[in-house]
Amino acid sequence: MKVLLAYKPGEMRIVEMEKPVPGPGEILAKVAHCGICATDVAIADGTLTLGDGMDPIYPVRIGHEWSGVVVETGEGTWRLKPGDRVISDTGYSCGECEACLNGEYQSCENGRAIGTTGNCWPGAFAEYMLMPERLTFKVPDNVPLDEAALVEPSSIGLYGLLRAHIGPGMNLLVVGTGPIGLGGMACAKGMGIGKTILAGRKEKKLAIGKEMGADILVNTTKEDLHEVVMRETRGRGMDVILDTTGDPNMLNDLLLMLRGSGTIVIPGFYECELNGVKLDRLIAKNCTMIGAAGTPNMGRKILDMLANGHTSLKPMITERYPFDQAIEAFAAVKAHNDRRVKIMIDFD
Repeated sequence: MKVLLAYKPGEMRIVEMEKPVPGPGEILAKVAHCGICATDVAIADGTLTLGDGMDPIYPVRIGHEWSGVVVETGEGTWRLKPGDRVISDTGYSCGECEACLNGEYQSCENGRAIGTTGNCWPGAFAEYMLMPERLTFKVPDNVPLDEAALVEPSSIGLYGLLRAHIGPGMNLLVVGTGPIGLGGMACAKGMGIGKTILAGRKEKKLAIGKEMGADILVNTTKEDLHEVVMRETRGRGMDVILDTTGDPNMLNDLLLMLRGSGTIVIPGFYECELNGVKLDRLIAKNCTMIGAAGTPNMGRKILDMLANGHTSLKPMITERYPFDQAIEAFAAVKAHNDRRVKIMIDFD
């Protein structure tokens, strides 16, 4: 089978590898779609700097935002069968260590990222994807597979927002117009969140956010975000802020936009140590800060929302490339930043 490797920093290759055979408890799926994540691009470029043992180990078979169709199952599988359409979690967990037995799968002692950092599980920019059945979710018949491939980035935003206890009547500020912010926002709107402000710098991306449920758009190159927030909340501030930018220069300002006892959710990696952060603004108002890098089983929730018409993620797909043009697609992620939300690689 053909696979895409980040062979070394600055060099990508499409190469031939042996097609996997599913072992006990595993499934093999033919990949249909895989989205390009900013982390994929950083690994390919050699610019990912998360530290704490999270460096990529090259060559990396990247790709974790995928969907496909089961073609073979291993001994002992029972939920899935050939022909089932699936997505997966983006982390491998053993299911047997103390953390897993406590339900803390994201802290698995034997955990592996899928297609990203460290000794990762081989990723989904490949014609076939091998996964444990228990980490693989069946896609409802009425959910398109390309939309299902958008569940993963959306799940990161939604996971953080659920920990912020979003609900009807609350207001939400989403900063950043990438898939984590837009997808998380769309899911929050599907759950009945109140007034939603979307802030970004690119008009075309903001327009996509409007289509996905944003009530108020703020182009931060043209308007003062703090002024808009205070006007729209009558000086009270936001109940919840989802900051997906990874921009350390914004954090102090965003803390001023939180109401007392509000919550700021941060899924965007800063990739640096933060100096001059005024955390007293958080403390004095009894606010909460939540880090969100995703967690297992979120895919089930979003697939259900999609199947029941509570939200739509499809507007995030702004460009498509066939798999044999995947390297060109990676170049387009940077070249088309003014209008690109999610570039999708299609295998069929």
